[in-house]
Amino acid sequence: MNSDPFHAGERELQSLVASRERLAGSRAIQTSLPPAFQAFLEELNYIVLAVPDRAGRLWATMGFGAAGFVRAIDAMQVHVGALPDPADPAAAGIVQGAPIAILAIDLLTRRRIRVNGTITSVRDSGFVVNVRQAFGNCPQFIRARTVERVSATMEAAIDIRVIERVVADADTFFIATRAPSGTGSDMDVSHRGGPSGFVRWDGDGLIWPEYRGNFYFSTLGNLLLDPACGLLFPDFGSGEMLMLTGHAALEGFDGSMTRSPEGLPTNGLVRFKPDILVSRAAQLRL
Repeated sequence: MNSDPFHAGERELQSLVASRERLAGSRAIQTSLPPAFQAFLEELNYIVLAVPDRAGRLWATMGFGAAGFVRAIDAMQVHVGALPDPADPAAAGIVQGAPIAILAIDLLTRRRIRVNGTITSVRDSGFVVNVRQAFGNCPQFIRARTVERVSATMEAAIDIRVIERVVADADTFFIATRAPSGTGSDMDVSHRGGPSGFVRWDGDGLIWPEYRGNFYFSTLGNLLLDPACGLLFPDFGSGEMLMLTGHAALEGFDGSMTRSPEGLPTNGLVRFKPDILVSRAAQLRL
């Protein structure tokens, strides 16, 4: 692949924290699936997906199936044997030629990989993704737990109290972002975790600290150039999933390290303003 897999937004943030030179020739981000990634995919019974809808809004959602419902056809193609519920706002994004991101994550073992690419075909039984980028992430800030799907209902929700209730004790959420066109990785989806309640409602939006990670800045680099994003909050107590789409802005990213009230090193804050909120009730069981 290109000797430098990072786009301008990622490179700018890497330079701020003096990791640019070390990462410039990184081979951690690959253009195909190594055998270990292929084997891991077949172990999963859920994944997180990120797609744009027909209006260009970004959504993150979850897909479920028996182990093996996600599999590598070969090193360049992934088959996902499930489709989002038609009422899911992400369902409109599952179309041939659309960009998509897959977060293959096992919360119990805290393993995760990210696969970004393009949908090449869609059938009633699922869809196929052509791989553009694949890379692993460390288990940092992932709380170990088991997850399974139960029956679900979905309803549009506009009451801010819904957001406040779900995020009040959240220790996990997922974020969908979009890279600049032409970078080879249009969509991305990532895990965010922290102490219970690390995300809070702040008047007209959500705000959370960005803890120090692998210094790739895949998510933050995307947001620096394109503020559109989608958030997915699973409530592992009630089984509810909260889906939001909107825009985010970075605050305080000047290269200095600060610490959260819990003493965790942070790069800065992200402030998110929702445009649309959807509640998916009774979706998960812990």
